[in-house]
Amino acid sequence: MKCLILSENSNGVWPHLHFRSMGSYELRNRLEVKGHTATIIEWFTKWSEEQLKSIINDYKPDIIATSTPFHTQDLYYLKDILTWVRDTYPDIKVIHGGSRQYDDEFEGLIDVFFLGRSMEIFDAWLDNKDLEQYTLQTEPLVLVNHQFDEFVDNPVIPKLKDEDFISSKDILGFELGVGCKFNCSFCNYELRNAKITNLADPKELHNYFLEAYEKYGVTNFFASDDTINETDTKLEILAEAIRGLPYHPQITAYARLDLVTSKPKQLKLLEEINFRSLFFGIESFNPEASKLIRKKSGIGDNIETLRKVKENCDTYTVGGMILGLNGDSEESIRSSANQIIEEKLLSSIQYYPLSITMPEGHYDPYFASDIDKDPESFDYKIIEVSHVHHGNKQMPQYIWKSDWTDFREMAELSNSLHIEISDKIESLNHLEYAGMYALNLHSPIYTEKARLQLQSQCYSYANALKSVYIEKKIYDLSFTKS
Repeated sequence: MKCLILSENSNGVWPHLHFRSMGSYELRNRLEVKGHTATIIEWFTKWSEEQLKSIINDYKPDIIATSTPFHTQDLYYLKDILTWVRDTYPDIKVIHGGSRQYDDEFEGLIDVFFLGRSMEIFDAWLDNKDLEQYTLQTEPLVLVNHQFDEFVDNPVIPKLKDEDFISSKDILGFELGVGCKFNCSFCNYELRNAKITNLADPKELHNYFLEAYEKYGVTNFFASDDTINETDTKLEILAEAIRGLPYHPQITAYARLDLVTSKPKQLKLLEEINFRSLFFGIESFNPEASKLIRKKSGIGDNIETLRKVKENCDTYTVGGMILGLNGDSEESIRSSANQIIEEKLLSSIQYYPLSITMPEGHYDPYFASDIDKDPESFDYKIIEVSHVHHGNKQMPQYIWKSDWTDFREMAELSNSLHIEISDKIESLNHLEYAGMYALNLHSPIYTEKARLQLQSQCYSYANALKSVYIEKKIYDLSFTKS
């Protein structure tokens, strides 16, 4: 059986980035382990319709697997192509994975939707096993993993192949562990509140870093774990994996600052790993607000931790802050921002008003946070229901009131704060910074004009890189055919 995997991993919030896919690499690996043939078409929105149709005509797949992260926005680029496939090759099975909500706009075009993390379900589907426990809908088939099995799913370390035409500027991914043991009330990570039972093998990860460098010149990586430092063991595995390499991998990841504060050993590990960039989901420096979202962040110890990280690590650090949380105040938010900026304790600050949304229809059950599911039990009064676009679909968004403010006030405060601090500190996300760093483009950004110029330059460079990949992939598939 032959499978053509159409993957897109670089649009969404940061269309100027060029991260490589992980899900499509793991899908190919699972197909090949079972004796099937598969090839990946990366960045499918950068291919013309004619190019994709030609590939389908020449490759003659039995399955077309489409892969997009989180939502179906990029799938709309394929709508005409999938309609053509239905008319021209009615026996081809078309499946979709990566998104977390079923999109009925593709009824009749896609045979199977796999929602959320679904490699276990894909194996069952591929082996023609009973799918009843995963089935939400039968026509088309919509499957979701209600009970994630930590003992079945393993961390993904992609298998690299020459046919992927990886360049030295690419950014490759990996996982240290599956799931996150924490259950923050605002979080909609699909594998939260999970036991971490399967961790990456440091030797396998070491060999992955070595192969990526020696064969393809890659030095930049992203860890897809929701929390890279939830245990000391994760950081120990990563530190062991990079020891003895002929270069230092430049790694970006999500982390929790309060864990570095409470686990002094982690500071030494952060120093050894020396991440290229880290996103600290701080949410609030106010101890009362942190406690109410099941975190333990506080202004005192965490400020001292940031001082130590700044002193000992050459890492671009981003602080993610949620505005409007119960127990917080504008005075506390501004006070902590002033201290961060005055001491240059973070490289970047990003502010977001608390978002309370609720998906509709069929979706991954973890797609809604605990606050999303029942905001009033967390003392957020809903005063209005609006709508927000999620991909190409609309999703109800609750206009809330907390114990001191409301959603609209915090949306205004977010905009005001970013303007007020824009000439003092950056507001880049860690992934955005990592993408620019990989292209040798980043320079300090203290004006909106400078940021837009750098994003435009990054977009051009990333598109040029993708164009080279497409040319090589077309030639390779044509050569293989002949």
